[in-house]
Amino acid sequence: MIDFKDILDNQAKYKNGLKRKGVDFKVIDEVVKAYSKYIKVKEAVDKLRSQKNIAAKKKDIKTGNEVKRKLISKEKDLKSIQELLESLGILIPNLPFKDVPLGGEENNKLIGKFGKISKLKNPKDHIQLGKDLDIIDIERGVKTSGSRFYFLKNQAVELEFALIQWVMALLKKEKFELLVTPQLVKDKVMSAGGYLGQAKDEIYKTQDNLYLIGTSEQSILGFHMGETITVPKRYAAFSTCFRREAGSYGQDVKGIIRTHQFDKVEMFSFVNPKDSIKEHEKLVGLEEKILRELKIPYQKVLVAAGDLGMSAAKKIDLESWIPSQKRYRETHSCSNCTDWQARRANIRFKNKEGKTEFVHTINGTAIAIGRLLVALLENHQQSDGSVKIPKVLHKYLGFKEIK
Repeated sequence: MIDFKDILDNQAKYKNGLKRKGVDFKVIDEVVKAYSKYIKVKEAVDKLRSQKNIAAKKKDIKTGNEVKRKLISKEKDLKSIQELLESLGILIPNLPFKDVPLGGEENNKLIGKFGKISKLKNPKDHIQLGKDLDIIDIERGVKTSGSRFYFLKNQAVELEFALIQWVMALLKKEKFELLVTPQLVKDKVMSAGGYLGQAKDEIYKTQDNLYLIGTSEQSILGFHMGETITVPKRYAAFSTCFRREAGSYGQDVKGIIRTHQFDKVEMFSFVNPKDSIKEHEKLVGLEEKILRELKIPYQKVLVAAGDLGMSAAKKIDLESWIPSQKRYRETHSCSNCTDWQARRANIRFKNKEGKTEFVHTINGTAIAIGRLLVALLENHQQSDGSVKIPKVLHKYLGFKEIK
């Protein structure tokens, strides 16, 4: 899991990193205390094991039995300390990179704005467009399943599958392997990804103690759990995603921006640590390409340390322009999780010297259907109430506009 020796040797670094993320760094003192005790007990266990072996070779039964009793007691102590360290390790988030801004969401750093914003006066929101064009039915979604659910209808259904086909073809050309993942995962997979800490209230749990995924990032991590793999490995995965959205409120409740269920294509890379910064830039670049090809204006944001979550050391968000709200909203996110998830999932590779190291993991949104449909419909609406379809999707559809 976590490199506890590194924490012991670099306490100030970890305390500063946790402070930047807004996490109580007292846990570092607890880890140092527990790990120092672990070292002493482990030394005692190793010494007793050695004595036991010597006694066995000499056929000294009396000494062997005495050592065995001591060893059993010390091994129990060691197991207890290991369990304590594991419980403490779960509380320690990934440390933010030096270039990540201090503070919370209000301190996110704008990197740039891209694309031309439509000058259409009084644009309709996606809720009205969905009604007028008979392609989104929120009322029946609520009647059937409750708030934050909806039905896609007619051309919106075709549009979803066109988006998926198009983006999967794009990523296949970029040498991504294509996956459709399980949508239920075990607790050890969810925990390895860092989702059973601060975010546990956002996750649905079944009566069989399985968790519904909130992103296929979670199941892709499980795909290589406990393995030594060749790198790089890149996956583009389709899944339905489920999020409780506990505590969220406001205008998002009314539409399909923040829902309990949505479809998504996720990018996920396992790479050599020396390549992780470039890989992060590569995935962000692909996200930007997707928005540019779809002619959706967006802005690029470097997320502040306090808004990073448990697993990310650095995160870039792309926020698409939403005309009806006259603001940018996050539609894409890309995180460099360094070796934080890989340590918890025990995913390694062999370096040039033949030694095993933990891989670095990077994840990024290709397409999150609900939010992207909102951006696409609103940005491509016309004054007559129709919606033009971006050219890159034409070959996947039997229409070029929705009337």
